[in-house]
Amino acid sequence: MVGIVIVCHSKALAQAIVELSQQMVQTPVPIAIAAGIDDPEHPFGTDPIAIQQAIESIYTDEGVIVLMDLGSALLSAEMALEFLPADQREKVKLTSAPLVEGAIAAIVQASTGANCDQILSEATTALNSKISQLSPINSEIEEKSVTSSSYSESQTIDLTVKNSLGIHARPAAQFVAIANQFEAQITLENLTTQSQPVNGKSINQVITLGVRQNHHIRIFAQGEDATLALNALQELIEGDFGETTPDSPDTKINPQKNQTSNADLIGIPASEGMAVGSVISYRLSLPQVDRQQGENPQREWQQLQRAIATAKHQINEIIQSAPNSDIFQAHLLYLQDPTLLHQVHHRIFNLGESAAWGWKTVIEETINTYQTLNDPYLQGRGMDVLDVGGRVLRILTGGISSINLTQTGIIIAQDLTPSEVAHFNPKQVLGICTVGGSPTAHSALIANMLGIPMIVNVGIQLLELPPETEIAIDGKTGEIWLNNPDKKQFFLIPQPSPIGDQKAITEDGHSISVVANILGVGDAQLAIDFGAQGVGNLRTELLYLERLTPPTEEEQFNIYRAIADILNPYPLTIRTVDIGGDKPVPYLNLEGEKNPFLGWRGIRQSLECEDLFKTQLRAILRASEGNNIRLMFPMVASVGEIRAAKAMLTEVKQELQEKGIGFNPKIPVGVMIEIPAAVIMADKIAPEVDFLSLGTNDLSQYIMAADRTNAKVAKLADGFEPAVLRMVAQTVKIGHKEGIKVSVCGQIASNSQAVPILIGLGVDELSVNPPSIGKVKEVISGLKLEEVQKLADQVLNLESAQEVKDFING
Repeated sequence: MVGIVIVCHSKALAQAIVELSQQMVQTPVPIAIAAGIDDPEHPFGTDPIAIQQAIESIYTDEGVIVLMDLGSALLSAEMALEFLPADQREKVKLTSAPLVEGAIAAIVQASTGANCDQILSEATTALNSKISQLSPINSEIEEKSVTSSSYSESQTIDLTVKNSLGIHARPAAQFVAIANQFEAQITLENLTTQSQPVNGKSINQVITLGVRQNHHIRIFAQGEDATLALNALQELIEGDFGETTPDSPDTKINPQKNQTSNADLIGIPASEGMAVGSVISYRLSLPQVDRQQGENPQREWQQLQRAIATAKHQINEIIQSAPNSDIFQAHLLYLQDPTLLHQVHHRIFNLGESAAWGWKTVIEETINTYQTLNDPYLQGRGMDVLDVGGRVLRILTGGISSINLTQTGIIIAQDLTPSEVAHFNPKQVLGICTVGGSPTAHSALIANMLGIPMIVNVGIQLLELPPETEIAIDGKTGEIWLNNPDKKQFFLIPQPSPIGDQKAITEDGHSISVVANILGVGDAQLAIDFGAQGVGNLRTELLYLERLTPPTEEEQFNIYRAIADILNPYPLTIRTVDIGGDKPVPYLNLEGEKNPFLGWRGIRQSLECEDLFKTQLRAILRASEGNNIRLMFPMVASVGEIRAAKAMLTEVKQELQEKGIGFNPKIPVGVMIEIPAAVIMADKIAPEVDFLSLGTNDLSQYIMAADRTNAKVAKLADGFEPAVLRMVAQTVKIGHKEGIKVSVCGQIASNSQAVPILIGLGVDELSVNPPSIGKVKEVISGLKLEEVQKLADQVLNLESAQEVKDFING
């Protein structure tokens, strides 16, 4: 039997069509729905991948008929066909039949066992009976030579644009967003400049139309809901796009001040520290891509769709955290611009280009279109396209944005990815301020690790700062001052402490190892410069994020070996990948989890993704030959997980031995203690490993049942909580009983107030952020072991984190 696929912007409408149709037939018909998108706030839309899957779910050699509404649904359906094998594609038919009447007619006809041609004929003529019945009423319409079907009705409306900057980026986003809510085809024409009409659902075409204040425009709409579409757009334009004040790029900055601060701007503190310097506007550059042909157009197109979906997810996260996020809403519309997507589709399927090259070419052409405009403001919108296009291209290629700094200064940006922050040199990037962002994001964590002051969520006015404006920032309070000479006392560059090269030894001769938390090759050298005695935690997940494919064995091997070469003879502790939770990756097809921190992440994920895990283990083992490398498993909750991971490690060792590839057969193996169950079972876990490392960031959130990425409860996840400190004490005691060392690698290890407590609890090693190394060593050098042991005993009996901090300060 022929199958029927319903493609619709509204899932509810598609379901209603199917329900109504099924009540009219005796024989069940294979029907699939591809309607709406997975976005609770904006559920209307269509997805080519979902359409492809719907077709495949009911495909038979008898064929499949696809009915769809207008607009992007047609484009999505056409794209979906390209994903199918050629032999299947020939038997899938798209019909121009009206969605509701056509679907009912098609389903009824299919239930009789009719073939594709018979069903198509019935569907496309589904309106004939209505037309015949209503023809006397519509005689006036017929006399005007307009098609009697309301499906083909067309209307125009002429309007004058009154808002200050005309249809610039934000109004264009509003126009396109409303236009896409309707099935009607919509075009826009600038009558003042006598332009050619453009697609009203394409944000790039609407912006580059150059509609300014007092320009006369004409909107054309064709389709069943043309009248509704024009009414909505007329209301938007006559309401001046909701602009109540002049919206000019020259508008004076409106600082976000609070009642107690004299700062010019206020954001959310994300990384402590103070800095003063000239602003450096961080604009994304397109990663280098070689011109290449794609081997499989369908696979290339699917890869691009996944990259776009990932980029949308990233932008939505910015929107959720950023005030005045209209511009970011516009960024989403760039990613679903039908004209842009058509051009890329043509390059991939007709010219045979790779997804990366096709996307880069079209983005560059679009940027060039903006740059040829006479209006400086519209020229500047090309930077938005560069931003969005670069985001997708970096996901496609696994590359990062680059910025060549010729001077030191403070970065201002819309938002930053972890990869971008990780590649900043703290001797050049004195501070970071972003429009959006979260203080618990990984980019903030990395800035903290590098010792770079960071303020997030400042607002869109941040981007209006003129070049070379000198600003002073306080990463502890979130305050920003403009051209304020009184703030010159702020330190500019984190300098290695004079004590950094010395060993960390207490006054009574007790030695503590101070090592660093790092992310890659760049901060490995930074750690050594600040006096690290090795690396206690190389967070390898940065290699896996913001890309469409996992890193290869060779790529990882080269990075691990390069870091080990920098550190030798000091140890390098490599933590196997800990993704999931708040660190999703697109190529693993992770399902949405209500509580991702309690879900499929860390060692749990690695044990199930055997190929991914073994690839990393091979790279680590190969790099261990001749180097002081230690291996560490994250998120361990049970003895069984350790044994399973060690068994897989043994398998990899045997594989390398059989191939004659060298490695350290006695590589030390440890685990992260960051789940309460691991603390409770530490007496069983410790005999299985060579060392233990307490990850207090996660441990504190699990103990306190407080998601550290949730601003409402994040403050509860405090490493100073006596409950957390008791867990540290218990783990250290058990580790020492087994004769193995215990380290702490969470943020608390870098806190000078916490250092005496941790040493008093018996911690053997502190793994800290590189800029904190000198300060931590200095604190240790002034301690006496007997005194801090008494201190530790006392704080364990306190009742809250605040009491502990007050006790230390007192």
